[in-house]
Amino acid sequence: MICLRTAVVVLAVAALAVAGGLVANPAAAADSSPYRAQVFTRGYDTAKVVSLTFDLDWRTGTAAENAVSKANLETVLRVFAANGITGGFGVTGRFAEQNPAEAKNIADQGHKIFNHSYSHPDFMTLTQAQRWSQLDRAETAFRNAGITSAGWFRAPYRSGYLNAGLNRDLALRGYYINLDWTFDTTGYQAAGWPAVSARIDRYTVPGAIIVMHVTIPSTDPGNLQLIIDKLKGKGYGFVSPFQAVTRGAVRAKYLAVGGPAAFGAATTADLDATTAETAVQWFQKGRIYYSPAGGTHVVRGGILTKYRSMGTVTSFLKFPTTDELPAVGGGWYNHFQGGSIYWLSATGAHEVHGLIRSKWLALGSTAGFLGYPRSDEVAVTVGRASQFQGGNVYWSSGNGTHEVHGAILARYLSLGGTGSRLGPPVSDEYAVAAGRRSNFKHGAIIWNSSTKTTTVLYY
Repeated sequence: MICLRTAVVVLAVAALAVAGGLVANPAAAADSSPYRAQVFTRGYDTAKVVSLTFDLDWRTGTAAENAVSKANLETVLRVFAANGITGGFGVTGRFAEQNPAEAKNIADQGHKIFNHSYSHPDFMTLTQAQRWSQLDRAETAFRNAGITSAGWFRAPYRSGYLNAGLNRDLALRGYYINLDWTFDTTGYQAAGWPAVSARIDRYTVPGAIIVMHVTIPSTDPGNLQLIIDKLKGKGYGFVSPFQAVTRGAVRAKYLAVGGPAAFGAATTADLDATTAETAVQWFQKGRIYYSPAGGTHVVRGGILTKYRSMGTVTSFLKFPTTDELPAVGGGWYNHFQGGSIYWLSATGAHEVHGLIRSKWLALGSTAGFLGYPRSDEVAVTVGRASQFQGGNVYWSSGNGTHEVHGAILARYLSLGGTGSRLGPPVSDEYAVAAGRRSNFKHGAIIWNSSTKTTTVLYY
């Protein structure tokens, strides 16, 4: 059984006039979860490219009907592969539940899956709880089949696709992309090639998202190569749904780091990070940020988790100025406008900034004796401090920034650190005749290399 529509949908002039999202969102905190799902009736592209998509909802029927439907799907996948096209599929949960191998094969061939509900009801007739149940049941079926929508939705019957309440309900459930379409071939009505060809001539525009259908009596699988050839003859190329919802510098970075294979699908539209001159887009495996001063950079994994906990672009770190880069010993780091975040499995992710960061970098950063940070910078008595694998770095006004490590640090901490009678450090550790020494505002600690003991001097 095909994904039927209650009526032939007439293409709205507004849908042709506006590329990308059509639902404006209320003002929100920078880099926060979108208030509503962003509706795409077209991709962001202004060049002559289109995205090809299919809706898929066949239920268990007669053996003959199922055989035709399965053959149609195989035809679509074969034609896509032969033409090097990555498409999109609006899949219902019940299809994935009844045909898990077929559903997984679609995703395994690189095509984008959209949550098309569980049982294909009209979402405008459902309560919020019922909408969420449809989404959740479908995603459970996807998960059991080894696939995911990554928070992409397509409305059954196209009903309410621009409705603010529906798109708010989607966002509240973590669906931030509502991938609609520019025009339908009407193949689902068993339209012949002349009718389909005429619609391509009438409605194809740069960035168009074309929807077709897999199951009987759809003519789309049999016409697919003709559709592709006609679009090519009109000077159009093809862009995957993964790319269609990205643009500009963010898209360039997304493709440079490996696109969907390496970074997953976008889970939001392209968003203002702080102002209209900046951008951020969320993906399954990280986020990509753009700012005029910092450029376009990837943040992901444990570093992104830390960055998010700090408030991302609204924190003192502001925008990234590098991608995630490898450090010694299997660690990673990102530099930001206001500091850095370093991650190592043994220590977790921690920020380093300001004069403490400058001191640590001067001492060799992760390759130096201090190693990786194991705390963020924190306030201490008379200043600030960060802990590292090999010691601590302290800053205080008027006394500068200094490291303390080893047996001298252990003795210093046992006495109370900066809150002790010694006060903050005023030197790094240095060599003396007896061994090693660190000076403090009101004294010193000397480590004797022969006796392996420390002596405290006060003055």
